[in-house]
Amino acid sequence: MVVKLHTLHNTTDKMSKRIKDTYQKHLWIFFSANITIYIIVTIYGYFSINNANIEFSKFINPKSILFILSPLISLIINGLFPNSFKEFLVFWKIKNRLPGCRVFSKFALEDPRIDVEILKRKVGDFPYKPIEQNKLWYTLYKQLTENEIIIGSHRDFLLTRDLCTISFALMILLIPLEVFYCQNTIAKIAYPIFLFLQFLVLSISSRNYGNRFVCNVLAETAR
Repeated sequence: MVVKLHTLHNTTDKMSKRIKDTYQKHLWIFFSANITIYIIVTIYGYFSINNANIEFSKFINPKSILFILSPLISLIINGLFPNSFKEFLVFWKIKNRLPGCRVFSKFALEDPRIDVEILKRKVGDFPYKPIEQNKLWYTLYKQLTENEIIIGSHRDFLLTRDLCTISFALMILLIPLEVFYCQNTIAKIAYPIFLFLQFLVLSISSRNYGNRFVCNVLAETAR
């Protein structure tokens, strides 16, 4: 049993790493786009398609130091924050952040795809405590790590979670720089609002993908 559990943990860790490897390019593109927007707003005081094309062409120049370093910078920024903080940014909870902590008491009862009776026959009575709910859900998830539906929904959650994290880091870093360097008063107001709305949208999106991910595990288990 110890060997089996150890194997399952290794399989899960490898799967998460494999999923993350598929979207590193997306994080780099997102980071690059945000830096380009920052440069445009700071230099011109406003955003337009014309100046966006000019500055983005400069940014993606293979000789540009920022272009060369941006994949590494985006990777480092994403790695600065532990998973617990990333979960806080997405679910806005200090304790029992993960949706797996509410999956049996809330989501299983609300998702029409999940046959609760079949699920109970397979897993027994649903646990009540949040930690126990998450433990049981994780046990079910480990049995479905090769399921294409689960892999896809897990990827969507991890990608949007990491985009949300980078968005938060850029918001903390770039807003003070924009206020200090930008000479356009309207831009000083509009740009922070843009960054905050970007973070908010990504946070809500990731939360929805996370909720969908945990429900997909139960739906597949109850088939």
